[in-house]
Amino acid sequence: MKIKILFYIDTLIGGGAEKVLRNLVNSMDLSKFDITVQTTWQENGKELLANGINYKYCYKKRTPLSEILFRVQANAGLVYTSHIKDDYDIEVAYLEAAPTKLIASSTNKKAKKLAWVHCDLAKNTSDIESFVAKTKPWYDKFDKIVCVSENVKNSFTEMFGNSPKVITLYNSIDDAEIRTKASETLAKTFSDDKFTVVSLGRLMPQKNMLRLLRATKMLLDKGNDFNLWILGEGTERPLLEKYIEENNLANNVTLFGFCDNPYPYIKAADFCICSSDYEGFSTFVTESLILGKTVVTTDCTGMRELLGNSEYGIITDFDDASFADGIEKFLKNPELLKSYTAKAKLRGHDFSKKDLTEKTESLFLEMLNKYQSVL
Repeated sequence: MKIKILFYIDTLIGGGAEKVLRNLVNSMDLSKFDITVQTTWQENGKELLANGINYKYCYKKRTPLSEILFRVQANAGLVYTSHIKDDYDIEVAYLEAAPTKLIASSTNKKAKKLAWVHCDLAKNTSDIESFVAKTKPWYDKFDKIVCVSENVKNSFTEMFGNSPKVITLYNSIDDAEIRTKASETLAKTFSDDKFTVVSLGRLMPQKNMLRLLRATKMLLDKGNDFNLWILGEGTERPLLEKYIEENNLANNVTLFGFCDNPYPYIKAADFCICSSDYEGFSTFVTESLILGKTVVTTDCTGMRELLGNSEYGIITDFDDASFADGIEKFLKNPELLKSYTAKAKLRGHDFSKKDLTEKTESLFLEMLNKYQSVL
């Protein structure tokens, strides 16, 4: 008999956790698992998910009225009983906040419950004590808390207390698909006479693309000439556009907006850059390594697990000068860049979708076997 698993997430559209979930379920063994993915609002789930995976949603359309209904039902703990109502063996909250609260309210006493944590929660709140008081009752109801990196796990246990139910499991990334998509032709060609570097992420405070622009200005003022391509969209776009205009960076910096297939840009780049204040286990950096690209990054969560002690890429402090200095090391020293690129290619082989998916499947099987053994 197949194991019935529910994965709940707000949306399947976008990068980050949404993309990782799609990669995971689309590569799982459907001869062992009966998988359902459910979102809050109706989406094109059938197009995003492999054949044989069930798709459900709570609300057909996102309207002001349905948003009010969702908040009312969520506060009353009624979303689960109103919209899920199925007999699953395992229920997974695949994102923090609303999905975690929803699955914590499950009335299915039989189902084992897992909560995925994709980011450093301590850096995602201004009042840790209040956040813990609010969310601890939710997390206490889960059988396993799955953190996507050791840094995320350490932060979680510092906040909520150490527990054997808190584990680390790296994200499943479709390395074969990434390499295939990376071979597609670019709409815009890279310059042959100067370096081109790429950064990818939502234009939001967490990613701190403004730090990257400030560092770029510092480097250009020192005589370095290179192109910076930023892929992503978000609320900080007007702020970034203003900085680019006021500092005359338009000849060197391009904001491409959201890119459905960023991999040809990453593949063609000389190296990649991450300017984030915090991450969980950076999908962008992992994908860069898979494509054999080294990275300059701030010392945010998960980077030392990915890059070692600056073994496969350069990890810098968060201040603008240190960050700019890390970038300049590659701009000034092509041989150093060549050496790091070779190491990055080797590191990229460690992120095989097959191996990481099998580890996740083993977790589900182990949990259910242990649960059934005590019945």
